[in-house]
Amino acid sequence: MYTISRFSQLCKMSARMLRHYDKEELLKPVHVDMANGYRYYEKEQLETALLIKKLKEYKFSLPEIRTIVQSSDRALFPQLVQTKISELSNEVNRYRQIIAEMQEMMETNLDRIQGDRRPYDIWIGTRHEASVLSQRLQINIKDMDKHIDALYEQVEESQFERIGTPSTVFFDEEFIPEHSDIELIFPITQSNNAFASNGWKMKIWPETYVATTLHIGSYDDIGYAHIALEEWMESNGYQLASPPYETYLKGPECECDVREYVTQVFFPVIKTAE
Repeated sequence: MYTISRFSQLCKMSARMLRHYDKEELLKPVHVDMANGYRYYEKEQLETALLIKKLKEYKFSLPEIRTIVQSSDRALFPQLVQTKISELSNEVNRYRQIIAEMQEMMETNLDRIQGDRRPYDIWIGTRHEASVLSQRLQINIKDMDKHIDALYEQVEESQFERIGTPSTVFFDEEFIPEHSDIELIFPITQSNNAFASNGWKMKIWPETYVATTLHIGSYDDIGYAHIALEEWMESNGYQLASPPYETYLKGPECECDVREYVTQVFFPVIKTAE
């Protein structure tokens, strides 16, 4: 057996990282001396340690690595690798888009990055009662597209008829991207054989009064649409009745420039008591 110091030399990992992998149940020592707490590893564990290092280079998360290391399903690894390739490809495309925006900024001689604030038209009206498929989630906001894709798949698999595009209700009072409290909503018409599964549920979205506006362009600037609605509420004597939500009329699925995205922002409102 090897001490943790010697094993760290063999696998080129720090002892601190090995202790962390022990805690995460990724790579546990074969023996821990109860008297002094020393950890010991066997030479056969070097293969696992090197696999973990390689998977980290491939941008797998620790939960994903744990699944791969602990699974006996030989078909699972190629599936996860293909999924990761798709994720990294999307990330590469996003970086290309960022680079293009930066180059455009330099070519137009902008000396600073400016938000795109434009006038917003505000409409007021009633959102009618609707049958929806929904799921309440606590997620990293960067994974939103992945969950919306899963929502589309659930609609298809469950034999629902779509009658609109997905919406996201935001429950957080403070924006914490790694732990966003949201609800995904998809208006549907239920067929006789339709069913919900995998955490999705069918429910009735109740009728409510809403103020709404259209945001055209990148999600990065959508805060201006929210500000426009907040200013409208303040000027016209309204307040929020429930959390705001966004409906994605045109987005990444169209494979178009982000400047062509169309998002409708809704504020459920009630008249302020005088």
